Amino acid sequence: MNFNDVWEKGDYRRGSTALRMIPFLQKFIPQGSVINDYGSGTGRADVELIKLGYKVNMVDFADVALEDEAKGLIGENLTYTVSDLSELPEEFPVANWGICINVLMTVEPDKLDKIMLEMKRTCKNLIIEVYDRPDVRLGKDRTLIKGNANFWLTEMTKYWTILESYPGECQGRYIVVGYSSWESVNE
Repeated sequence: MNFNDVWEKGDYRRGSTALRMIPFLQKFIPQGSVINDYGSGTGRADVELIKLGYKVNMVDFADVALEDEAKGLIGENLTYTVSDLSELPEEFPVANWGICINVLMTVEPDKLDKIMLEMKRTCKNLIIEVYDRPDVRLGKDRTLIKGNANFWLTEMTKYWTILESYPGECQGRYIVVGYSSWESVNE
């Protein structure tokens, strides 16, 4: 599946769920925290997170997704890595928080465990947002894993100790927050 084509011709730039989720993310992620953004896409949300005082490490495997405003901020507070999420570089930064918004349902099902292991290796706590509806772009359904809230909770329990589930912004969208320990919940 070539996501570079989807970014260039598949109308992926129309909106940004991660950008819309920033008020939700701020309820969980303490200001000033380092966040790994797995599947950072355009970087729009990351630009806003930097403005709010966070440091962000972006990673995406579609090298044409990142927009100019985010490119212009790459430096000490914003990093960008082009990589498959199932094979992050050994030196990819470890952060207290990770976000993975509208990504996991689009991955090849046989790569999901490797991706989750890589995220667990590189972040202490993780917030995911996924959907279970078909998403047809360029003639192909990009939603390869159509799991409901219980499916994603089960997946997250393999890697994170404490979980909270929330409804997404509309029916068929699910948010799961995974913490590595009770101390993380209270940080």
